[in-house]
Amino acid sequence: MARKTKAEAEVTRQVILDAAEKVFITKGVARSSLEEIARTAKVTRGAIYWHFCNKSDLFDAMLDRVRLPISALIDPTANAQTGELQALRNLCVYALRMLVEDQRYFRVYSILFHHTESERGLKKLAEMAEESINLMTRIFENHPPHPSLTPRQAARSLHTQVLGIYFDWLRNPGAYDLAQESEILIDTLFRGICPDSQSFLPAKDNQ
Repeated sequence: MARKTKAEAEVTRQVILDAAEKVFITKGVARSSLEEIARTAKVTRGAIYWHFCNKSDLFDAMLDRVRLPISALIDPTANAQTGELQALRNLCVYALRMLVEDQRYFRVYSILFHHTESERGLKKLAEMAEESINLMTRIFENHPPHPSLTPRQAARSLHTQVLGIYFDWLRNPGAYDLAQESEILIDTLFRGICPDSQSFLPAKDNQ
């Protein structure tokens, strides 16, 4: 049989990742098997091992398809006009809207927050949290937070509150219009955490 081209191999890889999303969100990561994913993707188990070392590797690749490049999106050199603090605020709003507007993003984060019982899934959550908190800490070092908070505490506060919105909305997506309310939710957090944000946030009575 002829060897697949690079383009064909990439199509197969994406099909496998799509199938993994379907299986993981139905059965949970810990209870899903590569055999089930192969059947859903209509490929052999060998095809999965051609692209991925194991289920953990497949899980990581699934996350990589939707993970926002946080450091690049908040890079000060790329945000000379808005500034890194406003870029962080815009990223938080964008991340909430993505849950509503991008079905893949919704599925993968549903899996991560509500269908991951494995040690690997919990480890990935911890790694992502640490990356986000470290980056936000650096931003709050340049933009002093409320006097009662250190930059690290401000970063952790913002991260945990946005995480709470994710967790709550993914549990019950029909509870409210997250896309419509994303700005007021995030702006309220920024007002309480960082006085510098007042320079670019809309007046309260305009929201």
